[in-house]
Amino acid sequence: MQSVVAGIVGAILALVAPTALSAQPLCRPDPAAIAARNACAGSARVSMAVVGDVLLHRPLAWRGYARGFDTLWGNTQPWLRAADIAIANLEGPVAPGLARDGRRLPDPGPVFDDVVYTEYPQFNYHPVLIDALRAAGIDLVTTANNHALDRGPAGLADTMDALEARGMAFTGTIRAGARRDFVRRVPSPLGAIAFVGCTYGTNGIPDPHAQVLLCHAQRGELLAAVRTEAARPGTAGVVVLPHWGQEYSHRPTAAQRALAGDLVAAGALAVIGTHPHVAQPVEWQPGPAGQALVAYSTGNFLAGQAELPRASGLMIWAEICADPRRHGRAVLAGAGYLPTHLDLSGADPVLVMPGPDATGTGAQARALLARVAGGAHDLSGAARCSGAARGPVQRDVGAAPSAPATPPALADQAGP
Repeated sequence: MQSVVAGIVGAILALVAPTALSAQPLCRPDPAAIAARNACAGSARVSMAVVGDVLLHRPLAWRGYARGFDTLWGNTQPWLRAADIAIANLEGPVAPGLARDGRRLPDPGPVFDDVVYTEYPQFNYHPVLIDALRAAGIDLVTTANNHALDRGPAGLADTMDALEARGMAFTGTIRAGARRDFVRRVPSPLGAIAFVGCTYGTNGIPDPHAQVLLCHAQRGELLAAVRTEAARPGTAGVVVLPHWGQEYSHRPTAAQRALAGDLVAAGALAVIGTHPHVAQPVEWQPGPAGQALVAYSTGNFLAGQAELPRASGLMIWAEICADPRRHGRAVLAGAGYLPTHLDLSGADPVLVMPGPDATGTGAQARALLARVAGGAHDLSGAARCSGAARGPVQRDVGAAPSAPATPPALADQAGP
């Protein structure tokens, strides 16, 4: 009977869910609006969009599983799909059937049951989240963060299995006993772009096999990896994705600033951070890869945190080009950001991208991010949209879980 109810509920939700995503355009900033930071050789460009934490508290997980995650973040998809490389921080494991207490249970399916699929203090997500991120345009996720071991080493192994099975690249964690290569190299017309993720820690959860790269405790290893990649034949550039800093603070810590400087000096062309759950400044620093971008924190991408600073984030948009000074290497032609904001004014939360004509909390979010970002320009007023997106998010309505008729309310949720 439960499977019959699940099928009926899924079919009804599919009928009422938005279906216009297939008609979405692809959007990118007008190149003329992106201030030049480094000279380029030739006209080839590789665009990169980076968003922050995907941290699914109960109200968001419920809606995503029941209605499709595109109903939450669909407004961002034209940009993520248009970027050559799009990146997010997957904050939490994807461990099917693995309960909070470590038991292996029958998989309940994509539903927030608060036994297998849970929220703070120990998150766990169903693999449909990976499918939804892929459909949204995300190409790579960081798995090095303080929730990486919320289901222990077994959950981390399950997460890597699920990512690999679904064709999602990841950085920052490795298999138990594997060679210590935390770098993920993504092919591009300019050469490989190497991504390195790391985290300040894992919330005190032991990492017995040293599978998670630590930004500060393993600083020497991290810097050596950046130097090695920056010098590797075939690698055009290195982007570091650290999970670091003080939660809910718009100010980078001294440790963040010191490590960012060392990473740029080691050859990184960009350092783009997460974890504080609010945006932090964006600045430029000189290094071997020319003027390098340092975005200390993008803030949240999608998280159940309703307070304005936590509901407002940066989508960093960067254009990479060939370095005229160093054959086979790349620099950033320029970069800026697009504001994102979790709008709570309607019956359901929805992630929006407030532009110059935004009002209410969208306008407040734009103003806040403009004050915080500092060294980067808001590109939302320079959008160029055309063509059709890669297609709608597909749902198997027969596999949809049964769920309460009334979704949980979204208030500020606990937990980093």
